[in-house]
Amino acid sequence: FMTPKLVISGAGGVAQDYMKQVITAVVNGWWRIALLLAPTVLYAIFCKDRPLRRTLRAALAAAAVVAYLLGFWVVSSFTPDGPKLKERYAFDEAANCFGLHMAVTLETIRGNAEEAQPSFVAAPEAPTEATEAPEEIAEATEPPVVYGDNVMEALDFAALAEAEGNRNVAALHSYVNSLPPTKQNEMTGLFEGKNLILITAEAFSAEVIDPERTPTLYRMATEGIHFKEYYQPAWGASTTSGEFSNVVGLVPVTGGMCMVESTQQNLFLTLGNQLQELNYWSGAYHNHLHDFYDRNKTHVHLGYDTFKGLYGGLEGVDKVWTESDKQMIDATIGEYIDNQPFSVYYMTVSGHCMYSKHENFQAKKNYHLVEDMEASEAVKCYHAAQLELEFAMEALIGYLEEAGIADDTLIVMATDHYPYGLERSATWQNTSDYLRELYNVEDYDQFIRDHSALIIWSGALEDMDIVVDEPVYSLDILPTVSNLMGIDYDSRLLAGRDVFSDAQPLALWPDFSWKTEKGAYDAKSDKFTPEEGVEVSEEYVEYISSLVSNKITFSRSVQSLDYYNYLAKELGRTR
Repeated sequence: FMTPKLVISGAGGVAQDYMKQVITAVVNGWWRIALLLAPTVLYAIFCKDRPLRRTLRAALAAAAVVAYLLGFWVVSSFTPDGPKLKERYAFDEAANCFGLHMAVTLETIRGNAEEAQPSFVAAPEAPTEATEAPEEIAEATEPPVVYGDNVMEALDFAALAEAEGNRNVAALHSYVNSLPPTKQNEMTGLFEGKNLILITAEAFSAEVIDPERTPTLYRMATEGIHFKEYYQPAWGASTTSGEFSNVVGLVPVTGGMCMVESTQQNLFLTLGNQLQELNYWSGAYHNHLHDFYDRNKTHVHLGYDTFKGLYGGLEGVDKVWTESDKQMIDATIGEYIDNQPFSVYYMTVSGHCMYSKHENFQAKKNYHLVEDMEASEAVKCYHAAQLELEFAMEALIGYLEEAGIADDTLIVMATDHYPYGLERSATWQNTSDYLRELYNVEDYDQFIRDHSALIIWSGALEDMDIVVDEPVYSLDILPTVSNLMGIDYDSRLLAGRDVFSDAQPLALWPDFSWKTEKGAYDAKSDKFTPEEGVEVSEEYVEYISSLVSNKITFSRSVQSLDYYNYLAKELGRTR
């Protein structure tokens, strides 16, 4: 679903590229449209000679407003869905739960009150757990390493809160000051001064990775840092919000407008901007239309000196749908491989839906490599389209190894969202839910749906055997990689965590659901499901839920108040 603001100002490219789906949806839903318009049409036809007195008209209008408000009050006050109208509001969830009309009304009301004072939940004390007495150990021959905090010393949030005249900004300063920073660790600075390539891979999933079919992706996923439980929550508004979560490290609470609106403030914490400050060569690339989602305006703002896309500087990529990820690598590698250290960002497109041979060129081109799979046609075409990403990564690593810099380059790749083009939907012309087949499950919830793969690979990592088996999600990418790159950042300003730190493992969803190493909480049903053999108290669920609520509130306030501008001024950073 798209908010009114996104429809008006940011959805032009989407409507253009999906015109066939738009027309199909309107044609297939004609009877719903007719039913919606029927009262007005019938009144116009049959009630011309029965005008209502003005007083009666006014009374009826007043009664309609009262009924509307009464219904709103009953739902918000006496039903389990009440929080979704207030403190747990999210546009997509409101549309799914209450209908598009109510969601639009809520979005309009909340949009006019965006700069209201942030309302943080008073978090209860973290529940204590019984621990076994530690075994006696021999006296250490060397003193233990004492690690510092990942904070920016120039930012004194207590002093900033006291001096700030804007009470809303002061509330954010106070909240950040109340948070414990994460500790640096043995992984801090492992890739300091090295090259960085960030990739957001269109509709990528863990199911794509196979030792025989995709050996390069398998190598990168298992011989780099091996993440066993990674999630990319469906943030709403498709690709642009997934990109935002990967790159900016905040919950994209404004959906499809999050990236466009982010240009209003100094995103000094992004990897692009941080490395740009260190005089890295930088560039960003996309193998589809350069102005889709306004990327020609947003991605330079993320810290890249240049941005090239189709019809916007990128040459050497065939103008087909979907375009080739490998051609994009081949066409751009020469721009940076001899300009070290470099900071590069790619947004791929080969894996985009639709998943059929006549609607996805890469699926057609690579189909012969998957035709023997025991799978439906749609799932075969999905794998065939994603093979182009395999070829792109094979080429990229080949170029790096040939240049002798594979050990000096860190590649970080994550998806933007689950492959929603496989869902059962008239829009995607799917009569079956092919996601069940892809995931090999009878049914799935959002935790299964959004489970994916995070790749952090370098030739230097291949002999280190690093495994992360705790829950990790897209907001953890920025702090984790910042720590690996030895960048000066403040861990309290990001919603995620450095996965190698001492912070609580936590993945959250925009509907306020969450997952930790102890279990998963589904906000829709208000139910916590513990991991096998794990018991937790109600206080634990309440505690984690309060952390999630505050992280979402903080993310929303950073975006609505342009909070980073205040901090950038303190740091002397210019846009």
